[in-house]
Formats: sequence, C-alpha cells, structure tokens
Amino acid sequence: MSYLLVIISIWLIFGFGHWGCHRCETFGQNLACNCAIWPSKIFTAPHEYLLSFFTSPFFHNDFEHLIFIIIGIGIFCQSFESRAGAKSTSLVFFSSIAFTSLILGLTMNLGHLLSPENELFSDAMNRCWMGGSVGMMGVIGALSHYSRKKWIVPLIVVLFEFWNRYENGMNEYITFGHLTSAFFGFLIWGIILKNSEN
Repeated sequence: MSYLLVIISIWLIFGFGHWGCHRCETFGQNLACNCAIWPSKIFTAPHEYLLSFFTSPFFHNDFEHLIFIIIGIGIFCQSFESRAGAKSTSLVFFSSIAFTSLILGLTMNLGHLLSPENELFSDAMNRCWMGGSVGMMGVIGALSHYSRKKWIVPLIVVLFEFWNRYENGMNEYITFGHLTSAFFGFLIWGIILKNSEN
C-alpha cells in the first residue's frame, strides 16, 4: 500500500513520464526520464543504470499503465505480502527488476552491436523503461508457489502477455521483460522457500 501511495502521489505532483521521453533527445528534460532505466547506460553510466532499478518503478507513462499497476499490486502483491511479508515482497519486487534489467540491457546492447539495423534493438536502445510492471510480474511469479496448482498462475501470465503483445500492441521487449521477471520471481522464491525448509 505504501508503494501505491507513493506512485499516486508522484503522478499527482509530477504527472506522467510520457511516451515522448522515451526518445534519447529528450533525456534530461523530465524527472521521470532521468529516473528511468536507459539500456544505453549499462556501459556508458553503469552507476546510473544500477540506481535506476530503484527509481524507475515509481514513475509511469500513462493512466492506463498506472491503473494496471494499482490493480495488479492491489491484488497480486498484497496476496503475496500477506503470506511472505513486506520485506520479502520488496526483495522479490526489486531483485526481479534488477535481474530483468540486466538481462534485457545486455541483450539489447549486444543485439544492437551485432545488428544495428534491426528495429527491435535500435528502438529499445533509443528509449527508456519505467513503471512497476516488471517488479510486479516477479512477485506474481513468486506467488505461484502458494497456488494449489502451480501451473495456473504462470498460465495466466502467459495468456496476459500473449494478449498484451498481439491485441494490445505491446513491444516484444516489454513482453520478454515481463516473462523474464515472472520466471525469475518464481525461481528465486522457490529457492528461498526450499532453503527455509532445510
């Protein structure tokens, strides 16, 4: 609930990051853009890249994305928090963002280096990522361990991402990021639960 209060307050005070700030030429002109994850910074400014793992989840691009996060956090993250606690929820949330951002950042940089004409890589390198969806998807992946049938939650995630990509028109790298995060959350929380049993 604290996270939701903060992101709503940021929206009310500063507004949205706007899709326009995804272009490199507008970097530095907007607080949200400065706090966002820029794949191009993984090598040029790694300290800013790492810091953005903790600042980017608090800024959102538009009302649709903000509502998606409010509902998702309210349902799924609260469910996980009631079972695992606030510290564990924060751990999964932020570690999922860190893992996914490192994997995506390296993939996009390497892909752009090897195939600079590829639109997928060039577009990803010229924009930023912000919002709490990647962290939320990690928590949803971790929440799977509390389901009686562990395949139900991952199936819902895959179906949602299929809809998000092909019906909602979301970019491939966003879909890849969400799925990577959900897988990481499932994996890391499974390891934590297994170690706590020993």
